[in-house]
Amino acid sequence: MKRYVVNESEGVKGKLPVPGGGGTFSIMIDEEMSGAKHFSLLVNEMAPGYKGKEHAHDVEHCWYILSGTGIIRMGGETHHIKPGDAVFAPIRMPHTVECTGNEPLRYVVVYAPPGPEKELRSQTGFAKG
Repeated sequence: MKRYVVNESEGVKGKLPVPGGGGTFSIMIDEEMSGAKHFSLLVNEMAPGYKGKEHAHDVEHCWYILSGTGIIRMGGETHHIKPGDAVFAPIRMPHTVECTGNEPLRYVVVYAPPGPEKELRSQTGFAKG
């Protein structure tokens, strides 16, 4: 049965694919959970001091910062981020995310169309088979 309301405790959880266990993810809404065909929504958390590697996605995506502070580098610019900030990354835009504060950087990420969450889901053992 597809879920239209999903609490974070019910999302598909796992560790972000980063060295040293630098963060966690929770897939909240995707095609398997809710039937969403045009986007996916996750809640991610990065450990204090963690700096992700530069990467890009074949889909547009955005972040909404819930708590913590950090830096996002993309398009040759450095952006300091804090709660209440929204960030947009175009298709194939190389970017890095870094948690600069003493508390975890916690944020919502939306992929449109969906895609990157499928690889994360497969790492959890909850992939549709």
